[in-house]
Amino acid sequence: RMTYARSRLLLGVSGVGILVLLSGALLYSGYPRDILPTSEVWSWKDVMAFALIFLIAGMVMLPLDFLGGYFLPNHWRPNTISLRGFFKAWFRGVFTQAVFFLAASLILLAAGRSYGLLGVIGAIGLVCLFLTSFQLHLARAVAGLSEDCACDSKVEEACDLAVAPSSTDLRRFPIRVLHNHDIGFTGGIVGMPGREEIVLSASAVRQLSSEQLGVVIARRIEAIGSGGRTRGVLLAFIWVATGFFLSASLPGAGVASVASLVMTGLGFTLWTFLGLLTLPTLSRQASYAIDSRIILSGSNLGDMHEALQALDAVQDDEPSRSAFIETIFHPVPSIRNRESATSSENLEVARVPVAWHAARVTLYLSWACMGLLVRVVHCNVGRPELWVLLPTD
Repeated sequence: RMTYARSRLLLGVSGVGILVLLSGALLYSGYPRDILPTSEVWSWKDVMAFALIFLIAGMVMLPLDFLGGYFLPNHWRPNTISLRGFFKAWFRGVFTQAVFFLAASLILLAAGRSYGLLGVIGAIGLVCLFLTSFQLHLARAVAGLSEDCACDSKVEEACDLAVAPSSTDLRRFPIRVLHNHDIGFTGGIVGMPGREEIVLSASAVRQLSSEQLGVVIARRIEAIGSGGRTRGVLLAFIWVATGFFLSASLPGAGVASVASLVMTGLGFTLWTFLGLLTLPTLSRQASYAIDSRIILSGSNLGDMHEALQALDAVQDDEPSRSAFIETIFHPVPSIRNRESATSSENLEVARVPVAWHAARVTLYLSWACMGLLVRVVHCNVGRPELWVLLPTD
């Protein structure tokens, strides 16, 4: 039976499949080398070529964005968003991302021409540091998110009720509440390791009870305190840098001309697709581990289950799914699986979260390499508020 969640999954699979097949075909044919500048000397043609590429990419992805950001939400949840509102948000998001991609592409090209592939890897590292440090600022720029101070008193009350392992200082982390239009916006954790901030959606703060909100906050603080978030960011950087290095070694690829850099980008798209198939397993493991650690530390099991159910209802609204679908496509476990894993008979000694949110952090850091798959996956296609802060658990 077709549901909102399944329709989004079908759209995401279609969008990813189109970009992967198109990238593979262009990479195999070498067509970009026939039409794009191959000179390794700077000219305005380089800038214009990159700008044209991102313009064409935006137009190619517009039908997918329209379906995911306007048609499907309004079909399953009538009057969710107006057509004018969709295009206003879409244009802002696409324009901001295109400007960032243009800047990143020129930075990588400059590094490649001056220092070769190792210089480009270093430049990617610096851009990833920027993306990690300024994720909250970029989210505001892409989606126009603003702080909602009206929720401060409830957040403070929830913090008083939050229970996390004794080794974690609950008052150490600033908490930002952002006003959101997209009900699927969940916030997350932003900032460099050691300088993290918790981001919550205003709609979730208003929807959840103080006890339930306390569990949500405790989970995110535990993701930081356990090192899971830091390991997730580190793994994401390694995955992105390794993928770009390998992609630059493909026939026709390189880093010293627009044509060769685009060929590398096509290879990187295929590498990102591989990550979509493999990294969700680590993300799910971290979710289960943090759930267990929170419950064993004293959080109320019922409050956690109710909070998860409420958040799932405004996202995919799919509390259970088949093992195959979840293994391949979902980095966040289903509600039924999480309830089963934290039931009294199945609850085990808390495991270490290997790499919290690794799959979707990798997608975000792929901005450093102009990764287009970041905005066609099922959870955020057509939803600019979720392009920088992808849905988390």
